[in-house]
Amino acid sequence: MKIITADTIIDIEQHFKVIAGPGAGKTRFLVNHVKNVLSNSSRLSRNRKIACITYTNVGVDTLVKRIEDEKDHLEISTIHSFLFAHVVKPYLFLIKDKYSLEPVKFDAPFEHIFSKGYYSQTDLSRKYVSEKDMKGVYWEISGNECNLRIKHKNNKYHKSLLKYKSFFWEKGIMHYDDILAFAWEIINMDSNVIRVLRAKYPYFFIDEFQDTSPIQSEILKRIAERETIVGVIGDTAQSIYSFQGASMQQFIDFALPSLSNYKIEDNWRSTNQIINVLKLIRTDLNQNSPENKNGEVPKILVGDSIKALEYCDNLLGKDNVVTLSYMVPTANAMKKRINVDSPSNILIEQIMQEDSDRDRRVLFISIVKAIEFAKQYQFDDAIKTISSRLQKTDNFKGRKNSLILIKSLLNSYDEFANGKLWELYEKVIGFSFISFNQIQERKSGNPTKVESLYKNTDYKDLALSIRLLKDETIHRTIHKAKGDEFDNVLIVVKGEFGNKYKEERDLKFLLEPDLINNEDHRVYYVACSRAKENLLINIPELSEDSKQKLTEKFEIIEIPNP
Repeated sequence: MKIITADTIIDIEQHFKVIAGPGAGKTRFLVNHVKNVLSNSSRLSRNRKIACITYTNVGVDTLVKRIEDEKDHLEISTIHSFLFAHVVKPYLFLIKDKYSLEPVKFDAPFEHIFSKGYYSQTDLSRKYVSEKDMKGVYWEISGNECNLRIKHKNNKYHKSLLKYKSFFWEKGIMHYDDILAFAWEIINMDSNVIRVLRAKYPYFFIDEFQDTSPIQSEILKRIAERETIVGVIGDTAQSIYSFQGASMQQFIDFALPSLSNYKIEDNWRSTNQIINVLKLIRTDLNQNSPENKNGEVPKILVGDSIKALEYCDNLLGKDNVVTLSYMVPTANAMKKRINVDSPSNILIEQIMQEDSDRDRRVLFISIVKAIEFAKQYQFDDAIKTISSRLQKTDNFKGRKNSLILIKSLLNSYDEFANGKLWELYEKVIGFSFISFNQIQERKSGNPTKVESLYKNTDYKDLALSIRLLKDETIHRTIHKAKGDEFDNVLIVVKGEFGNKYKEERDLKFLLEPDLINNEDHRVYYVACSRAKENLLINIPELSEDSKQKLTEKFEIIEIPNP
């Protein structure tokens, strides 16, 4: 394996794999390589482009900014968007009969959010598949086809899972994992599909390849069999998307004929002091700062998370620090500056499952999402979310009434934000253009299940469970910060999935790191490596033994509780 830098020029007609740690300048390397191809390749034209694929929208935006003036011969996209646009959407008719699909219904891919209603219409519960198991549904290659499987279960549930999926497809909902499976089957069903891809894209470069799935990897190998040059860039220690089917082993094992292997050991992003923390967590990569940048010693802030944020405001200036959290509710709580001790990673769709009236349930989920998107100035997403439920209520496909609804509820936000969902419900029934089955209140005796849901659920619990579609705020999850960097970072460490903070588990990424076997440790490694100048980590408490272990790399500061 050859050691290179971000500025090294490599052969443009050779398959390559680059291992590059955080801050190594891999985006700079990729941009330089793309420009080299654009300048020297004789295989590009108006209809023959470079495909530049990355895993996140943040990565796409970064590449677009860096190669703004070269876009005519370049297509920059996420892998799901690319395959949907070039394989699944135009060729879905090839498999429509097999899966009973109506191609005109599908406009874009969606994240899979478990549906209890669809699950209950299958025989999965009788086969001892729990609702929790359904989070582990994935597609697996089986020859030229794909089968649905469940993680950690050996039995075959393909037919039952297909029935579950079919309910989504009937509604025009295709999940990200469906795109990969359908793309694999399509390119194997008609050899012209892969031939067209190779003709249109003589170069195919993928960033963040450690986040790829087995199906993506196999599709790429098929593309690389002839004509197209393939290059992949990644870092096993930053593989944090296993819940979406990604596997760092795919990057480790990825091989092509005459593949050139490279490694970049520089870290241009962080100070020596932050790099020392990264080396504490990771021992297989000896990073150094080429500029020998020095800065402040990283800090561990022990105590209340909101008080820790206020400490950062005083130290670095208000809104000059980005907070990164493992879970969505913690990130949302930091946005609102309210404390959550043991956040549960339950999404609004799961909380609202108790409402058996699907139309009403989906409407209120959409309304709450639209309100919270708008609170973060994501008005396009807010309008799109609710207008689909109000399409027939005006002459603008629901957009006009969506604006009226959102504006009104934002103006009265304080009247329901700290109350129960019922207070929002009472406001919503006052809009003449909104129609749904209203909840019948019992005058005596115990309330019905749905009445209890709306009257006992805190609106703020729903708000905290909302995952922004594109989070560019200064308070976000670690996964949403992937591919980004910030001057000052505060990592908020709490107990996960409703558990109270436990030092031997939740701080183990610093005390006994294991990046190979523990994805949580890799997630926190990614978080630490986002910091350029100042790294601060907030934890609820710290034992004396652990304090002694960490004082060599950190300044320990006790934050008084409120």
